[in-house]
Amino acid sequence: MNPRNLTLMFPSNPLKPREPDPDYAEEYQVAGDFTHVRVFDLDLLLGEGKLKLNKKFPSSTIVIYRGWMLTPENYALLQTLVESANASLLTNKEAYQMTHLLPNWAHHANTLKSAWTTDLTDNALIKLLDQFNGPVTVKDFVKSRKHEWYSAFYIPNPQNHYQALAIIHNFIQRQAENLVGGIVIREFVPFVQTGVHLKNETPIYEEYRVFYWHSEPFAMIDYWHHNFDSLGDGDLIFVRKSGQRIRSPFFTIDFARKTDGTLIIVEIGDGQVSGLQDYDTRKFYHQWFQRIGLEQGDRLK
Repeated sequence: MNPRNLTLMFPSNPLKPREPDPDYAEEYQVAGDFTHVRVFDLDLLLGEGKLKLNKKFPSSTIVIYRGWMLTPENYALLQTLVESANASLLTNKEAYQMTHLLPNWAHHANTLKSAWTTDLTDNALIKLLDQFNGPVTVKDFVKSRKHEWYSAFYIPNPQNHYQALAIIHNFIQRQAENLVGGIVIREFVPFVQTGVHLKNETPIYEEYRVFYWHSEPFAMIDYWHHNFDSLGDGDLIFVRKSGQRIRSPFFTIDFARKTDGTLIIVEIGDGQVSGLQDYDTRKFYHQWFQRIGLEQGDRLK
């Protein structure tokens, strides 16, 4: 793929629609050193189903979205609108859902046992809980509320239905209209704890986020400490193999270290909507475009 045919598209600043959203301003500036960039009015897309760009797409460009998570329905709308503007999305709606929605990737051999339902009645939720013996966690098809660890995420005993349902109800109520798909119950396994979050006092574990381009890893991010001393050759082989056979051109995998010393897949996500976790932005884009095929000396002028 010729990187010069790519356009990175970011959400705009709601108050200054020709400028990038402040949370993506640095990425927008850095990405512009490597390829074409555009901003679009996300509120207009979500509210009126229209695509408004700060500048037309280059001819026959391939668009990569970098921004906030979109529901599958809104992403499908985005694809339609991009195509109507004589461009195409690198990640089509099927590939987006393949990594964005947990039921589409939960079959992976090296991840946590999961069960889910779109039926939010207590009877259906109890059937989910009864598939597990030890501690579990609750989330929807995309997001958890692990920052609310004890009230809306962690369930110490799924067989205590009264307590477990109270936690699930909290999660459902707090997600409200943002709940995607249904409810997922996942096994909780002991991870290597490296600290406690200062703001919400939730546990911090040894975790890594890896970005993949066409199934090859190109950027590895230590979620909390930016320290890779504990990653051995076996870990790196596991990381590389884990990205194979995932049907998406651009995705992430989040790994965590179990107390037995092995890594396990915690989440798979779409690369367009995965954050950099304070990773150096310019380093990320350099690694990404090296993987794509653009050497630093060949950047767009």
